Amino acid sequence: MSVGILLHQARESAGMSIEGLSAETRIRKTILNDLENDNFQSCGGVAYARGHIRSIAKVLHANSDLLVNEFNEMNQEFDRPMIDLLSENSATPIPRTGSRVSFGLMAKVAVVVVALLIAIPTAASFVNKPAKTPPKTSTTSTNTVVTPPITPPVTTLPGNTAVATNTSQVSVVVTANLGSTWLAVTDSSGTPIFSGMLEKGKIKTFDDSQLINFTIGNAGAVDLNVNGKDAGAPGTTGEVVHLQFGPGASSQG
Repeated sequence: MSVGILLHQARESAGMSIEGLSAETRIRKTILNDLENDNFQSCGGVAYARGHIRSIAKVLHANSDLLVNEFNEMNQEFDRPMIDLLSENSATPIPRTGSRVSFGLMAKVAVVVVALLIAIPTAASFVNKPAKTPPKTSTTSTNTVVTPPITPPVTTLPGNTAVATNTSQVSVVVTANLGSTWLAVTDSSGTPIFSGMLEKGKIKTFDDSQLINFTIGNAGAVDLNVNGKDAGAPGTTGEVVHLQFGPGASSQG
C-alpha cells in the first residue's frame, strides 16, 4: 500500500480534516493533499517529504517508522548518505574550496575599479545622445474579440499528458483486468474521491465536470476508458503513474 493512502487513512482514523492537520503541522493544505496522492514534488523533494511525513505522523499518533519505510520503498531511498539526500533537495550547500587572493592583487584590482569609475561617466557623456524616434506608421485594423473557453486547460506530469477538447464532462472507467492495484482519485480541488484497493476483475467509474487526478500503483494491471474511448493500460506492471484528465480527454500520453 502506498504512503499516500496510509497517510489518508491515518488522518481519517484520527477524525481530522485537511484544514485541521494543516493548522497542527503548519504544512500547507496543497502539500498535504499532494502527499496523500503520492506526489512529493510540491514539498521540495524526498528529504522534505520525509520530514513532513514524520511531522504528520506525530500529530496523528501514527507509526512514523512504518510510514517512512513505505516512503523509502516507493522512492528507492535506502542506503544513500544523508549528505547526498540533503544536497539533492537543496537542504544544505556543498562546501567549496576557494583560492586565496593576495593583498597585492586586491590593491591592483581596486586601482583598476577606481579608474573605470572615473572613465565611464566621461565616456558616457559623449556616447549617450538622444536617439531619433522612427516615424510612426498608422494602420487600420479590425479588432476581433476572442472569448477563451470556460473549461481550464488540462496539465499532467511529464510523460502522462491528457489530450483535451472543449466539452463539459469528463468520465473515466478503470478496469482491473490483469491484477489488483491501489488507486487514489481526487477532483480538481484536491478533494479525495476514492482511495483504496481495486481488486482484479473490478471496475470503477469516475465523473467530474472539471478535472480528475489519478495515482495508480500498478499501472500495467488496469485498462482505462476515457470519455467513451479505450485508452489501454497507462503503464507497466508495478509502475506508479500520476494522471490527470479533463473534459474531452481521450487518452493519456
